[in-house]
Amino acid sequence: MTNKSDPNYSRELSKVRHWLTLDDPVSIATHINVDADAAFSMALLKALRPEAATIFVRADEIIDDKRTLAVDLSNGKQAVKGLECGSAFGLIVNAMKSIDKPVYDSLKRWAKQLNLTDSGNYCRDNVILAEHVSSWKAMEFDDEGIVNRAFELIKGKILAEKRYVEMKNAAKQIEIKDGIAIVPSDIKVKAAHLFSLGADVVIRQSEFGQSAILSKKALKKGISLSELGPIFSDGWFVHPQGFMISFGSVKAPKNYAESGFTIEQFTMIIRTWMSSHNKKVVMQN
Repeated sequence: MTNKSDPNYSRELSKVRHWLTLDDPVSIATHINVDADAAFSMALLKALRPEAATIFVRADEIIDDKRTLAVDLSNGKQAVKGLECGSAFGLIVNAMKSIDKPVYDSLKRWAKQLNLTDSGNYCRDNVILAEHVSSWKAMEFDDEGIVNRAFELIKGKILAEKRYVEMKNAAKQIEIKDGIAIVPSDIKVKAAHLFSLGADVVIRQSEFGQSAILSKKALKKGISLSELGPIFSDGWFVHPQGFMISFGSVKAPKNYAESGFTIEQFTMIIRTWMSSHNKKVVMQN
C-alpha cells in the first residue's frame, strides 16, 4: 500500500513531476541488467518524453545531474526508487494521476501489480511484467532491446486507453430511441458504452457489413435475436447465444449492399420486433 504520508514519497513524486516539466535535452538513467521495474519505468518515461536520452549505469551509480531522472536507483539527488509505494514504476504512474489521467488509468493496474511483485509480495494477476522481461532476456535482448519492447507495450496501452475515452464520449452523442441505438458508419463506439446509457440494441452498418447486438439486460429478460433467424438467411449469422445477428463483421467483412436489406429496413425489423417484446412485458406486468 502506498504510504503517501512518507516525506520521501512526496520528495520522489516531486522529482518526477519536475523532471517532466524540463525542456529538452533531458535523460533517463537506470541500472544495467534491467529488471521489470527498471525496464517499464524507463519505457514509461520514454513514452512521456520521446526525445529523452537513455543511460544504463551500475546500480550503485550516483546521479546528481538535474536534467537526468534516475529510476530504480538509490544513490544521488536525482534517484527515485519508489519504495514507499512498492516500485519506481508505481511512483511514476501515481505522478501521472494529476497530469494525464488517461495515462494513469491505463497503467494503474500494471503499477499495482508491479508494486507487489517488486516488493516480493504475492500477485494473483495473469499479466506478470517480470515474466515479460525474463522472456525477453531468454531471447537474448540487451537492456536497450528490453526497454524498447516494454515501450511498445506501454505506448499501446496508453493509446488504447485514450481511444477508449474518445469512444465513451462519442457514445454520448448517439441518439437512443425506444432502446435502440443506430451507430453512424463514421463513428467508432463500443456497444457496452451505449448499453450503459440505456440502449437495449445497437445497430451498425459500415464497411464491414450490418449487425445488431443485444444487451445482457435484454437477454436476461428472455429476449433473443435468434428469434429473427428465419427472416435473415443467405450469408447472415445468428449467434447461438442470441445476442448478435450480423451480415459480415470486422473479422469477416461483407458488402452490406448484398445483405438483402437496407439499413432502414433492417432497423424497422429490429424496432418492430423489440416493440412487440416491450408490449409483452407491459401486458405481463
